[in-house]
Amino acid sequence: MYFLRLIRLPNLGIIILTMVLMRYCIIQPILGTYKLLLEFPFLYFLGLVMSVILIAASGYLINDYFDIQADTVNRPDKVVIGKYIKTDVAYKIYYVMNFCAFGISLYISYKINNISLFVIFPVTAGLLWFYSTTYKRQFLIGNILISLIVASVPYLVVLFDITPVLKNNHEYLMAYNLNFSVIFTWIGAFALFAFLVNLVREFIKDAEDFAGDMLYGRNTLPIVMGLKWTKIIISGLTTFIIIGLGWIFFKYLGYTYVYDSTGNEAERHFDFITFLYFLLLIITPLVILIYIILIATDKQKYTLASKILKLVMITGVMFAVIVRLKFS
Repeated sequence: MYFLRLIRLPNLGIIILTMVLMRYCIIQPILGTYKLLLEFPFLYFLGLVMSVILIAASGYLINDYFDIQADTVNRPDKVVIGKYIKTDVAYKIYYVMNFCAFGISLYISYKINNISLFVIFPVTAGLLWFYSTTYKRQFLIGNILISLIVASVPYLVVLFDITPVLKNNHEYLMAYNLNFSVIFTWIGAFALFAFLVNLVREFIKDAEDFAGDMLYGRNTLPIVMGLKWTKIIISGLTTFIIIGLGWIFFKYLGYTYVYDSTGNEAERHFDFITFLYFLLLIITPLVILIYIILIATDKQKYTLASKILKLVMITGVMFAVIVRLKFS
């Protein structure tokens, strides 16, 4: 039970959900429009998911390992290492998880003849180590780094899935001048959303942990610029996300088109499903989030805002199901 709390099981669940949805709701249906199939074996995909989960879990573990003192102030009821799990045991578990992740990812990369993809895993593990020991204490660097790592998860799926497709269908792709720009555009949109939402959540967590971070001399956004400016930045960035979603909807997603036999547009239908999904499940919670942040005077409000943003992360990635319907 305490180990599951240590490795942030709900967060790992979001990672698994993201990887599954990117594969089966974005990559697979778009490949289908090219009359192509997924060629990255399912067992290898499970291995990829396991490798990512092990790297993420080890990152959470080592972060808590180096955060014991601050966490006794910020969230004493959630301290696990040193209280329920010995520090030396936690350290050993960290290395075992990384060793397993490296072994699985190396094998998978070798089997699809793209060993360079393996490098991503030790590099990510190293960045998470330095994040826990150094970067998270520096102004903005840690926030941006961890958000970039979160945003890389969708890209990781497409890199492993597209590699065997390119290898096994090279002549077909060349003959019909096909590329995967549509896939990378959709994946890029989800990755950008993940980056921005996670960056906002990082700032909220820093505001939530203001007392402990101040005590131990960290240079987080709230400490450097103050809580007032942190609220303004969080609200402004969240507003930017809302405006961006609105622009994407009305420019690219708001209508479905029916063409006649000559290729001319015959009918245009407003996409109420996507509109309601954006409005009710993403934009409305973000508006509520802005209100909570602006009136926040205690840690409980920031905690609530963080939970709302985690819900938005889930509903955001779940939009992939709607995308699949568009391509089916």
